[in-house]
Amino acid sequence: MAIPLISNVGFTEVSSSGVLNDKAGTAKSKLPIQLFKLSGAVTGNLQMNNDAAHKKIILDTNGNNITNSSGSPLTTNSSTTLELKGSGNVQSTLKTFTSSGSGNTTINEADSSTVAVQADTHTFDTALVDQARSAGSGVSFGDGFTTFRRPQDSGNNSGLVNESYYTTGFAALFGGVGLTNINRSDFAMSFTHAFLEDGTPISGAIVGPSGPSSFDGRSASTPNTNTTHSHAGATYRFMRWNSALVGVNNGNSGTFAIEMFIDSNTGKAVVNIVGGRGAFNQIKNVNVVGPTAGRRFIFTNNLAISCVLSGSDPFNATVSAGATNQVDRNSTDSTFSLTGTISGNDDSSRPFALKDINDGTGSVNEDAYTGTKSVSAL
Repeated sequence: MAIPLISNVGFTEVSSSGVLNDKAGTAKSKLPIQLFKLSGAVTGNLQMNNDAAHKKIILDTNGNNITNSSGSPLTTNSSTTLELKGSGNVQSTLKTFTSSGSGNTTINEADSSTVAVQADTHTFDTALVDQARSAGSGVSFGDGFTTFRRPQDSGNNSGLVNESYYTTGFAALFGGVGLTNINRSDFAMSFTHAFLEDGTPISGAIVGPSGPSSFDGRSASTPNTNTTHSHAGATYRFMRWNSALVGVNNGNSGTFAIEMFIDSNTGKAVVNIVGGRGAFNQIKNVNVVGPTAGRRFIFTNNLAISCVLSGSDPFNATVSAGATNQVDRNSTDSTFSLTGTISGNDDSSRPFALKDINDGTGSVNEDAYTGTKSVSAL
């Protein structure tokens, strides 16, 4: 008895990636039963497009592997289920993702893991004022009196204020009304004379509380008065160094005090010399250190497994599933660049990948499949 010809089956051998419909050809691809059989290993993706004529679709690996290093090995968009058979491995080997940017970012390749860049949650100490001048080339106090309001006084007063620092900008750099950046051990200021003929190139130095014993080659004084005052709806600080600097002629003209505070009338910083000729005395070097806004980077791992972040820009850590990794950067640089890597197998010894074996809209039946497929880490 003759074997009948099965005319409704389209049989196609496959040995390379591409669209299975195209490999079958125009006529054969319209047959209701599609049987594809691998004749060799396939690197890349096999795609099956939808066709209303199809009633059954079989893909037999025939002991050959399908691997894709950049995505899913299969893309079936058919409304007919693709039946996967055979013992060949069907795997995505995509295990790394990259991301870079300068702001909040969602990494779609890593199951919508995120990088948050925060500009208001991390601060670091940095030099806010770092002025170094030659002896005799500082900024003079001047001989004109400036009206101001000290926080402990009930009314206005006046003094020889150094006008170069009498600004709201320096008030902010000094730490505001609380002088928080002056009331530190790393604050320092030195003084010089406008005329160096008297042999006193550095006439004195002051430092903050518990500051060093010398600055700019001169013995340094810590504050003799350091008080706070509730004033104008805020807490103001007043600081005074009684013997901050000596006058001309190697101090024969006297020893003078320095007062520092914020003028509540104007919000400007006051550096006031008490005694002597203002025009003869100058501020030489100034060091003010204080907090400034840095950047905080937070990576949130939305994958189902751990991933390893590398690149040190700024991440370099292993992050568990559902966990975060936080890195603080002591600069205002908001940019980041990272590489994430996954590894390992599930409980059935199937390797994890960043893609499922099928990224199409159709479904895959694996009942007759005996190979090792990759499993999604998403």
